[in-house]
Amino acid sequence: MKKIKRVIYVFLVCILSVNQLSGCAAKETNSNYSTPSELIIKEESSVPTQWPKERLLSPTPEPSIIPYVSADSKNIQIEEYRQEELEEIHIFGSVVSPKSSEEVDNSVVESLKTVPAASMVKVITANAATLAACFWTEEISPEVYSRMENNSFGENCTVPLENLRYIRILHYGFDNEIYIGELVVNKLIADDIIDIFKELFDAKYPIERIVLIDNYKADDDISMEANNTSCFNFRLVEGTNQLSNHAYGLAVDINPLYNPQVKEEKGKIKTLPKEAKEYADRNIDCDYYIKKDDVCYKAFISRGFTWGGEWSKNKDYQHFQKVFP
Repeated sequence: MKKIKRVIYVFLVCILSVNQLSGCAAKETNSNYSTPSELIIKEESSVPTQWPKERLLSPTPEPSIIPYVSADSKNIQIEEYRQEELEEIHIFGSVVSPKSSEEVDNSVVESLKTVPAASMVKVITANAATLAACFWTEEISPEVYSRMENNSFGENCTVPLENLRYIRILHYGFDNEIYIGELVVNKLIADDIIDIFKELFDAKYPIERIVLIDNYKADDDISMEANNTSCFNFRLVEGTNQLSNHAYGLAVDINPLYNPQVKEEKGKIKTLPKEAKEYADRNIDCDYYIKKDDVCYKAFISRGFTWGGEWSKNKDYQHFQKVFP
């Protein structure tokens, strides 16, 4: 009887384990798996590769296997993904304006909702309407708040939680792969942000990383060093007693390592982040610079945002903000 109970226990544990999109799912090759066959997913660590080792918040994990999901009418199997076996990726149409005749594949959308931000997603077959549905916004859930608490949303935070929204998007990374991104923003700009990142996605605009600043203990310097794109963080403007527009969730920093804040102090150029000094010169050739009239600039400006790169002093090339009366 004990042996039978043990077998049943192991069986139940396995069932629970394969519902996760990490760990076991990547290692087991003959287990049930809920992800549709149109996707290949790799859960990425949010630990940035550019951090000095002594500043890492957690050890860099071993690279994970990318599970390739194939399905027939009854069984779904996990196979180890190999690059040479990958089918050509086809993405048709625009997520900004998908064809009205296209139907959303909700199995794809729901699967991606269970995958952590910063995960790579290879789309084998999916229409624009399905990809567009992967851009969504919701009120701050208990799970998201547990990450924000005592980080971006500290005890002294005066912004009501109901004024904020959690956003999930898709974006292209520097490697031209598709990743899942996440932001917390003010509800006043939530729809704008969804539309902006859809536009950037259509343009395949490269953004290295988009995760909550809480992954970096709400340390803006470390987040910028990691080239992390972020929005809400209840904090002051550096060197002042004034609340930043990030404190209200009304400002977004895009690829901050390559688009630093640049100011002159006592005849010397100072950048934030400090590691971005080589990118203070905006005349050098860099694919990740934000420039006036490029696709990123236009996406924000056309929706009423202003750009820190056009400030008369203390240029802030990463920074877009929208101010309300």
